[in-house]
Amino acid sequence: MSQRAVLFADVVGSTALYRRLGDDAAEALIRSALERIAETARGFGGRLVKTIGDCAMCELPDADAAARTSIEVQRQARQPVRTGESPVLFRIGFMHGPVVVRDDDVFGDAVNIAARLCDMAKAEQILTTEATSALLSPELRANLRLFDQTPVKGVTQSLVIVQLLWDRRAATQIFIAPSEVALPASTGLVLTYGGQTLSISAQKTPFTIGREEGCSLVVPSPFASRVHARIELHRGKYTLVDESTNGTYVRPEGADADRYVYIRREVFTLLGRGVFALGERPDDGLAHLLAYEVS
Repeated sequence: MSQRAVLFADVVGSTALYRRLGDDAAEALIRSALERIAETARGFGGRLVKTIGDCAMCELPDADAAARTSIEVQRQARQPVRTGESPVLFRIGFMHGPVVVRDDDVFGDAVNIAARLCDMAKAEQILTTEATSALLSPELRANLRLFDQTPVKGVTQSLVIVQLLWDRRAATQIFIAPSEVALPASTGLVLTYGGQTLSISAQKTPFTIGREEGCSLVVPSPFASRVHARIELHRGKYTLVDESTNGTYVRPEGADADRYVYIRREVFTLLGRGVFALGERPDDGLAHLLAYEVS
């Protein structure tokens, strides 16, 4: 086991690119952007480990190399290779820690956390952990801002997340004061579906729901996407994050049968009790109705 930095860079808005440009043109554009990431990583002593769909995973020798690679990737993203070409924007997460390298692939907590940070980031953001940021050079540390605190599956303590600012526009964002990010230890959520009762704690998030066998909860509804939604915990609140094609319908307790909240590619905060359904209205007696209770 060795100490390395792991970086994930994921394309933002790839679906829109495919719709606007067509499959062949969008695929070529994204492939070119991912090749630029590989070249950039090599320039800082690293390498491209693999691509996963529209996401590049890189291995770098240290935290500084990962940070500088991240900054350069974001800068290049604003400069298309050819004039008039659509920009390909990225969200990036990186983490330094112990990894296992086997068959040219990389494994370990640093990989899982870096991937989670990438998922949390928005377009043109770079996220890392407080522990990794402490390893950066003073020049880079001067550009850090507190971002959030979140639990990560498989990690005992919640992580403090920081954002690496790389341009003046990012510096104008509003950041969270340290006193506002503490997570209450007693928060819990119980999910009931098809005779199953599942207790979801901080360490079990993100909790994925969908048709795909790899989901935390498999719901074989014909209206559900393969990975339809996920449950996350942010600052002590459980949220339902829809990632689906058909959307999710939520009916909090006390609402009339025909009153529900519809979310699609959006976030809904789960409070108290209620029910929700994947891609169809949450009517009583529905075969794939899920009930939630937050304590």
